[in-house]
Amino acid sequence: MIIGISGMIAAGKSSLSEKLHNYYKNSIMLHEFEEGDEVFNTFLKWLYEKQPNLTIGFQSYIIENHSTKFTEMTDKFLKDKKDPKNDHIFLDRFSLEHYIFAKLILSEKGQRYLDAYDALFERLISNNELPELAIYLDISFETFVKRIFERGRETEVNNFDSNYEYFKNLHNNYLKIFKEIACKYNLKYVIIDANNKTEKEVFDEAINIIEREVNAKYR
Repeated sequence: MIIGISGMIAAGKSSLSEKLHNYYKNSIMLHEFEEGDEVFNTFLKWLYEKQPNLTIGFQSYIIENHSTKFTEMTDKFLKDKKDPKNDHIFLDRFSLEHYIFAKLILSEKGQRYLDAYDALFERLISNNELPELAIYLDISFETFVKRIFERGRETEVNNFDSNYEYFKNLHNNYLKIFKEIACKYNLKYVIIDANNKTEKEVFDEAINIIEREVNAKYR
């Protein structure tokens, strides 16, 4: 089964994805980005520094990069003759979800930029790239701020104050737009309230969700 782990920045997606990948020994995991991805890290740094004229370029890179890696991964899954019932592909965020960031960022550029990105997005994203199940980790804005500073990524922390309104707007709209996208693409999802829960508690809840969905799908 292809399972996407979704949610706001610092919701705990990567940690949960890694734990699930380690738990399901024959699974494959696709990271949202690699730590050493110089292009992504540079774009992200420029975004937080509010450098001009990079928005569509950044969003297009994310989609194309993720889409290519996803195709390579699913091809390998089939080549290795893995069992879709017991062997899973975990996505640390997935292509469709990046539309949320693009919509909010490009809205500041005007409608024609949104229209241009919508056209590009519709062409690049196929239903084959969608997870069969998305697990959405929901956190409050207060939890988001706490976790941003706890994990201490230099680009995020150093530019937090200048991007406060962006983060606030993103949090206010993230789940709303996620639900709109899920409805449009008929995406099945389950929400976990990750506030005031340990990583183990979130992990255990995710395992129960996955086992329930797998049993329902393949019974």
